[in-house]
Amino acid sequence: MQPESILDIRTDNETILAARSRPVTRENQIYLAIVLVGSENAAEIEEGVAILEEIAKDTDHSEDVRIAVYYLALAHARLQNYDRSTKILDALLSVEPANLQASELRKVVQKKMKKEALLGLGLVGGAAALIGGIVIAGFALKK
Repeated sequence: MQPESILDIRTDNETILAARSRPVTRENQIYLAIVLVGSENAAEIEEGVAILEEIAKDTDHSEDVRIAVYYLALAHARLQNYDRSTKILDALLSVEPANLQASELRKVVQKKMKKEALLGLGLVGGAAALIGGIVIAGFALKK
């Protein structure tokens, strides 16, 4: 089955274990963080975020920083921190406006935000209608 979006891609446990067993090098830490971002476990995604944040602080390796920032945005989107993800992507795109990968991820995040906002409005509207119906039924039974 093809994933609907980049947010739906998952990393299996075997891949995570293999990444954890690699010797600790900068390259392997980046790989581990990326693999953790694909986990289904929120704690592992958060672990990936912590690694990526450390990598992003090292401005001596600009390519690594660009990769870390992109995957930080992806991690926050996977954790449903859409506002944080959007802010990170906006910062990346302000420096690299032609970054298609970041631009596409931003579109996916914006779409998710809108979808969840509409779902939230639907749930609130449904709850309000249910409560209104109960109140009206209560008044009808009192008469």
